[in-house]
Amino acid sequence: MSQVNEALEGLIQAIWEGEEYQRYQKIRAKVHEIPELEQRINAFRKKNYEVQNRTDECKLYDQVDGLEREGIEFRKDPLVNEYLSAELGICRLFQRINWELVRNIDFDLGFAIDH
Repeated sequence: MSQVNEALEGLIQAIWEGEEYQRYQKIRAKVHEIPELEQRINAFRKKNYEVQNRTDECKLYDQVDGLEREGIEFRKDPLVNEYLSAELGICRLFQRINWELVRNIDFDLGFAIDH
C-alpha cells in the first residue's frame, strides 16, 4: 500500500473516532428513529443547498431571508438544532482538511494561495 493510501486510511480512521463524527452519528441515529422529522430535516437541507447554489441573484436575497427565518423556527426543536449543528461540525472538519491540503500542496490552481 502506498504512503498516501496509508495516510488516507489513517485520516478516515481518525475521523471515525473523532468527537465531531461520533457526535454526528449519535444524533443522526436519534433523528433516523423519527422518519417524519428526518424527512423535514432533509427537505430543509435540500432547500438550503438549492438556495446556496442558485445563479438567479434577483430573488436570492428574499430566498436567503426566508430560509433564515424558516431555520430559526425549525431549530427551536432541540433535536433539529443538535442535528444541524453536528452536521455543520462535520462540514467544517472537511473544509479544514481540504483547505490544509490545498494550502500546503504546490499545485497550480491558476491563482495564488498564501501559505
